[in-house]
Amino acid sequence: MDGLWENKVPQFDKINVPAYVVASYSNTLHTAGTFRAWRRMGSEDKWLRIHNSQEWPDYYDQSNVEDLRRFFDHVLKGEDNGWEQTPRVRYSLLDLRGGDQVSVPADQFPPADVTSTKYYLDARTRALGTAMPDGEATAGYDVAATPDRVSFVTRFDQETTLVGYPKAHLWVEADGSDDMDLFVLVQKLDAYGTPLQAFTALNRGALAQDVTERGGSILRYKGSDGRLRVSMRHLDKALATDDVPAHTFDRVEKLSPGEIVDVEIDLLPVGLTFLPGEQLRLVISGRSLLGTMMPGNREYTPANSGRHIIHTGGDHASYLQLPVQDA
Repeated sequence: MDGLWENKVPQFDKINVPAYVVASYSNTLHTAGTFRAWRRMGSEDKWLRIHNSQEWPDYYDQSNVEDLRRFFDHVLKGEDNGWEQTPRVRYSLLDLRGGDQVSVPADQFPPADVTSTKYYLDARTRALGTAMPDGEATAGYDVAATPDRVSFVTRFDQETTLVGYPKAHLWVEADGSDDMDLFVLVQKLDAYGTPLQAFTALNRGALAQDVTERGGSILRYKGSDGRLRVSMRHLDKALATDDVPAHTFDRVEKLSPGEIVDVEIDLLPVGLTFLPGEQLRLVISGRSLLGTMMPGNREYTPANSGRHIIHTGGDHASYLQLPVQDA
């Protein structure tokens, strides 16, 4: 980030007009920026609606067109149509089995009844747990090998809802390189360990299956993802919060042999429900776990080599922070 790029960053705090913000959890192109704008804009009159599909079918649904029309009639024409009674936030909860909840009202996002909860990685058991594991351990992968990832799983004993901003706080080491491109994914698994996914567009036929198998990520939701080049790990103290990391991207901090560093990786916001017995899987890899955003895009080739090592427990207690809604 230098002067050329810095002056292209929108100054969200200067947006002071009424705003109707539409977002989803699943658009790997637009989701992060939309939520970022919602959080930072200076307007006191802003409404957020988080839907459960893809943006184009949602925008042109007739009921949503009329909802937007009510907003414009109120703020532009001064019509007394009751718009001011609209909840400031209406969010969705994905089930990934066809039981989504939509238009759940709240005064803020995340809702006030959400607690950020640390789930610690345990490299010995490949489990996630709310208790820090005893002793240190490591898990890793060769970036050019199979498997080229490590994962950690937790099973929920009771119905659990996640709604808000997840993040990964990882202690990592590069063996055979001075940098790491890290990709992180949070998946929902059923009780038997099968990943659950959902199409966001209306076309769900054979062609849609093909183009979204390893790409077309905005068309099929596979989970909340994030990524970071470790040499760009420096946090922006003015913008970062405990829930949502922000990075300056204004310096390159390469790794020395044997050096262990901590990184904070923001993931796309979630609204996800888990029934008793269902599981959550955290995947860490050296390559994109979702493929390209759209069919036909060229896939990014990470600048990775050697072996990635994830440290857990003790002084290097890596964790996944999840926004857990009070039961």
